[in-house]
Amino acid sequence: MTLQTHILTVDVEDWFHILETDAAPERARWDELESRVERNTERLLELFAQAGASASFFVVGWIARRHPDLVRRIAAAGHEIASHSYWHEVVRNHDLASFAADARASKALLEDLSGARVEGFRAAGNSITPSESWAFDVLVESGFVYDASLCPGRSSHGGFAAAPPAPHLLRCRAGSLIEIPSSTVGCGRWRTPYAGGGYLRLLPHGLVRAGIALEEGLGRPANLNVHPREIDPGQPRIRLPLKRRFRYYVGLRGTERKLERLLGEYRFIGARAWIRERRPEILGRVLDLREASLAHPAPDPRRIPPPPPGWEGRAA
Repeated sequence: MTLQTHILTVDVEDWFHILETDAAPERARWDELESRVERNTERLLELFAQAGASASFFVVGWIARRHPDLVRRIAAAGHEIASHSYWHEVVRNHDLASFAADARASKALLEDLSGARVEGFRAAGNSITPSESWAFDVLVESGFVYDASLCPGRSSHGGFAAAPPAPHLLRCRAGSLIEIPSSTVGCGRWRTPYAGGGYLRLLPHGLVRAGIALEEGLGRPANLNVHPREIDPGQPRIRLPLKRRFRYYVGLRGTERKLERLLGEYRFIGARAWIRERRPEILGRVLDLREASLAHPAPDPRRIPPPPPGWEGRAA
């Protein structure tokens, strides 16, 4: 039996890259903290090699600058390198200029390290909502080919109810992008993710399989997403509020085994490779955001710092 092909993505962050909480370490302290991302990512590379799977690795630019050889090893193993922004900051905290500088710096750095064009982008926390539709114009103008930031329903840091649940074309004022949305189940704005992050950790294997079976029945791919920290039960714990603590730390001991089982049951490839295989059907589904992207945010007085000198503004 020929297996239907699904999409596998990794968000390459460290254990302290936790969004929208005052409990997370400040950016100025990141260099002082123990980094566990390298060994956890190496373990994911081993699991993928054993299963014959390939993936898209959405790498935080700050991680790439701290661990440049890790980016090279991921690329050398045959996986796609894509951008997960530079500072791993939700999009609503950016203004247009800071978002553009952040995305372009990450893209340039990752291209320099991997030796290949970076085509994909994923916002931190999948945090592009209808209010941040202007971000797609920035991504088009920065040379990205596809985005993987939309959750077609409810999510912790984003949510874009109008987005189709299958891969589709985004039409904005600056041009077009292909969108690879999060996998969700439900109806309309009441859809919820099931195949990534805390949802993958917390849901039983059988429920994740049921979601994938539903995708297969509808002729669309599941988008399985994992973070390196999610296979690391020994990671340091941040004193988060109770709800956030549950979402980040429950299920860590079982995630690696669950991932192994899924890798053995389905065929997985990266987002760029999937797009190349299925481009005609993607172009048949269009979400028009040309009017929504007209509104731009005012300059943000909090001033997210630019990436380190030498990368911002570099041509893609």
